[in-house]
Amino acid sequence: MTVAVILATGRIAGGHVPCPAAALSYAGGSGDTERLTLLARLRGQLATLNVPDQRIITRPELAPALRQDGHDVIESRGTLSDLREIAELAGQAEETIVVLTGDLVTGDEPLARLLLDAKGPATALTGPPPDAATPVRAERRRIASAGSPYHRVTEPNAGFPGALRIAHSRAGALAEIAENLASLLDDPEALERLSPEPETDGSTPGRAPETIELLLVGLVRAGIPVAQCGDPQLVCLRADSEEGVDAARAAIDAVDEDKVRLAAAVKSNDGFFTTFAVSTYSRYIARWAARRGLTPNMVTSISMGIAVVAAVWFAAGTRTGMILGGVLFYFSFVFDCVDGQLARYSRQFSTLGAWLDAVFDRAKEYVVFVGLAAGSTAAAAGSGVDGGNVWGLAVAALALQTVRHMIDFSYGASRRQKVARPLPVLPLTSPDDGVPPPEPTPAERPAAEQPAADRPTAEQPAAAQDVQPNGGLAVRLSRSTSQVRMLHWAKKIIVLPIGERFALIAITAALFNAQVTFIALLLWGSVAAMYTLTGRVMRSIAR
Repeated sequence: MTVAVILATGRIAGGHVPCPAAALSYAGGSGDTERLTLLARLRGQLATLNVPDQRIITRPELAPALRQDGHDVIESRGTLSDLREIAELAGQAEETIVVLTGDLVTGDEPLARLLLDAKGPATALTGPPPDAATPVRAERRRIASAGSPYHRVTEPNAGFPGALRIAHSRAGALAEIAENLASLLDDPEALERLSPEPETDGSTPGRAPETIELLLVGLVRAGIPVAQCGDPQLVCLRADSEEGVDAARAAIDAVDEDKVRLAAAVKSNDGFFTTFAVSTYSRYIARWAARRGLTPNMVTSISMGIAVVAAVWFAAGTRTGMILGGVLFYFSFVFDCVDGQLARYSRQFSTLGAWLDAVFDRAKEYVVFVGLAAGSTAAAAGSGVDGGNVWGLAVAALALQTVRHMIDFSYGASRRQKVARPLPVLPLTSPDDGVPPPEPTPAERPAAEQPAADRPTAEQPAAAQDVQPNGGLAVRLSRSTSQVRMLHWAKKIIVLPIGERFALIAITAALFNAQVTFIALLLWGSVAAMYTLTGRVMRSIAR
């Protein structure tokens, strides 16, 4: 279960009468159409995602408008009181906590990813770094630094619109962080040290700190891993005016979230054959299956059944049987991809499903080995399908593949046992995030500070320094990118992943015979095993 804390404390920009931004109308309000406010819409989205326990915190002067809309609210006089309310709630919580701003305007998919897909101690929704969002710096899908009016971020590369999930295992840490932040706000001397320096015109930049951004700062600086959850195709914004709501709604309506979710169901690091010969269309089979109520385990069983039928055709010992067996074995792999894509698309994950998928992957290969060996024995002597007695080759291929799987699983288990390096802890009283500011590039330095060789001349303006011979910098970068992609796919192919193995079996069996299939598996599999083993030994020594 999850409890949601909604901070409906933002005001409508430029309003003369205090009015919560969460009460802005998202849709309706004319004729017989019921008015849907931002807060009501957000609450409905949370309820759809099985988060009925919702606590709304607002200011006393904003509470009447929200109560008039039918919301039960908790009145809080400011950020300090918000933090203490959250500290009390987190101290008693036995479930996951999600904190959101009441003026958040987003689609269903970003919230689903935050609430249903996110794992780990904490997760924050992020987006592009617009001016209205809290700046953050993300590194390797983790929030490395978060900002507030009192805390600076070195080289921000993303924005935090205001949606944060904390796992129940870290609820106690959240309570402590909220109390520490409240104590900081209650200390005028500490705030004075954190206040930014005045500008040259004498004005003091900044704004009042928001509760949710302070919580994110506190989590990051406490060394708690905060995962980044964001997709540039999805919309997650805040609105404090009718114009802002209209712009956010138009942006949401312009996005096909189902298409984005379907694309995300495909693994981004699959092998070459899987990426270009299967996943280009298998995702649509997964969506078709989801709409008809099929579960991933059903699709896994279908894949296994097709492989058994393929093995039967291989065992017939005829060219027709070998061709049909190869085609069926290919589609067995297609449905093997579909089951995982269906699980991710429909968010149906289970331990049983993961175990079945791993076991059936091995079983499909081994049953086809038996079918190929039996078919080679049954084939007419002298025919193109006749490969002689290949049972020894079949056993050797099975043993090699078993050893490779043992290496893969044992290496994966050893990596999971490795204790993660603790993240840096920074005091809340420090305005900086511990990262030195980047050195200015030669182009950004004053001319007097540049080495003579780097200074532009009248014959060579600054812009011309970036021009490269032999086709220019763009062409060189393009060639470099192409080379990197070729190397990436070469490294994927050489390890003979499951897609390439299934393709190798299907193609060689359909065109040649079982002897060729097993020899190809043994040769390529041996190279793959040596390459993988060497790389993992070297990485293990380096660690």
